[in-house]
Amino acid sequence: MNNSQVAAVLAKIQLGDNREIDSQGLLLREWHESIGDLKFEDAIEAVRLHRRESTAYLTPNHIRVGAQRARDAREREERKRRPAIEASRITLDREKFEAETQAAIVVARAAKAANS
Repeated sequence: MNNSQVAAVLAKIQLGDNREIDSQGLLLREWHESIGDLKFEDAIEAVRLHRRESTAYLTPNHIRVGAQRARDAREREERKRRPAIEASRITLDREKFEAETQAAIVVARAAKAANS
């Protein structure tokens, strides 16, 4: 995320808990270091998840954990939408199988008799 996206995440957090954001940008820089590598959409979803499930004071770690959950859920949904792999059909020519098996037995017996 870029700085403006992290600022948007912080603004969403601020709406929920009246958090004070300093005018020098210290909080923004700290949060950017902590969550700047995440996707914006995942970070916003992490805030939503946290608000639905917890009353704890939201920290960057909550965002990281929630973002991972959001990614996992999205990947699960994508896998569900993929077409299923068609099972291969096993076609066994029984007569051919029996003939090959009998021929292999004859060869094995002949080799065993030659070694005796």
